[in-house]
Amino acid sequence: MASPPVDLIAVDLDGTLADEQNRCSLVDLRAMHAVAQKGAYVVIASGRMHAATERFWHEAGLNAPILSYNGAMVKHPRDGFIWFHLTVPAAFADAIVDFCETNGYHLNYYLNDHLYVREETAWSRLYHQRTGSVIEPVGSLTRFRGQSPTKLILIDNPETTDTLREQFLQQFGNRLNIIKSNDEYLEFMHPGANKARTLQRLAHQLGVPRERVLAIGDGNNDIPMLRWAGYAVAMGNAKPAVKEIAHYVAPPIEQNGLAIALIDIFKLDEKEVYGS
Repeated sequence: MASPPVDLIAVDLDGTLADEQNRCSLVDLRAMHAVAQKGAYVVIASGRMHAATERFWHEAGLNAPILSYNGAMVKHPRDGFIWFHLTVPAAFADAIVDFCETNGYHLNYYLNDHLYVREETAWSRLYHQRTGSVIEPVGSLTRFRGQSPTKLILIDNPETTDTLREQFLQQFGNRLNIIKSNDEYLEFMHPGANKARTLQRLAHQLGVPRERVLAIGDGNNDIPMLRWAGYAVAMGNAKPAVKEIAHYVAPPIEQNGLAIALIDIFKLDEKEVYGS
């Protein structure tokens, strides 16, 4: 297979680089570093908060900013400079908080790159296990009334989040970006926040044309990004809809699929990636 000319690679985090226990393979990290050493911008593109992605950036030895909150923020770990930031309008955030507090749903509230919850629950423990995010129980989230958070996530069983998504879509329409990034996660963001739009904006700022952008991911929230990029890679553990649009399907995360794809596509030295 001919190696595509790529100057910018966007790498999803959960299910692509990090597993459900928030672990990542040293082999995958070395492969990302090797691509960056070749002169490409390697960007972590995650639905997580920025603070929960930084350790992967440092471990991989990257140099480009991080795309976080599913595209609502672009921030550089080196100097903390925020390139781009979109927030949920206060009135909408307040309405979601009121609904969850009235009906007893667990809600993650992201403000100023801090994650607040009403109280610790089984859902907050699950989220911490998966992401390692620092979670701050603060009592009623109505204390943040009038604030514009970066994102909110309602966490519940898949059937409930399916039903509630339809309900909230009827309420907010296209005034919010409402997605299920995970079976249990119902996310609320600014309507302009998605990985594709923000990756496009970042590519423009870096002077990289679309055809020289590669994106790799596994989830439904990665589909817009993979559709926009000039070259799309799906993980072997990806949702079927993700695989359908990919130019290349890598092995699953458990088999270092990210590293295998990068070695193949960028013709990396396997000894450098796997170690001698």
